Amino acid sequence: MTERLYGPNLLAIGVDTIGSTDYSGRMWNAYQTEPEYFSNSMELLRMMEAFFDRINFPQGAVHYRSFQKEQRRGGPAMRAEDRKPVMSEIEKNRGDKGTFIVQVMYRQNATWQGQVIWAEQNKKVYFRSAMELLKLMDSALENGTIEQGEKISFLLPEGKKEDRDETEPK
Repeated sequence: MTERLYGPNLLAIGVDTIGSTDYSGRMWNAYQTEPEYFSNSMELLRMMEAFFDRINFPQGAVHYRSFQKEQRRGGPAMRAEDRKPVMSEIEKNRGDKGTFIVQVMYRQNATWQGQVIWAEQNKKVYFRSAMELLKLMDSALENGTIEQGEKISFLLPEGKKEDRDETEPK
């Protein structure tokens, strides 16, 4: 069985440089032809949240408070009928040091839940928070390992099939 990810909320995260405490790179989505650049993981999280706010998917379950005057984050919202993908296969974009395909399925309890695929090792892991997502990416970039992985096949060369070993979060 071949799994193919799809959805308006699919992001490709390409890590290009790894510093002593953080990493930087690019983020792609299906609605822009050019990537957005991030210089650290906090900036990446802000970019991702702004993207989800812009497409209004997944819908946020909380309204974040701020010390600053309230302003809309992420620019004007896109209506569902205005979302026209310009990039057909987001998973083809790659980072120099590592690539992750992220799909946030829920924004609940003031954080995210979803799945991340480590493209170089062809493994998928479910995450329960933005912090867990960052820790999974860190472990893959630093140690070359990702725990609780499920092998997927959409990034394999055509014609090859691979058995999957599904592991859901506990």
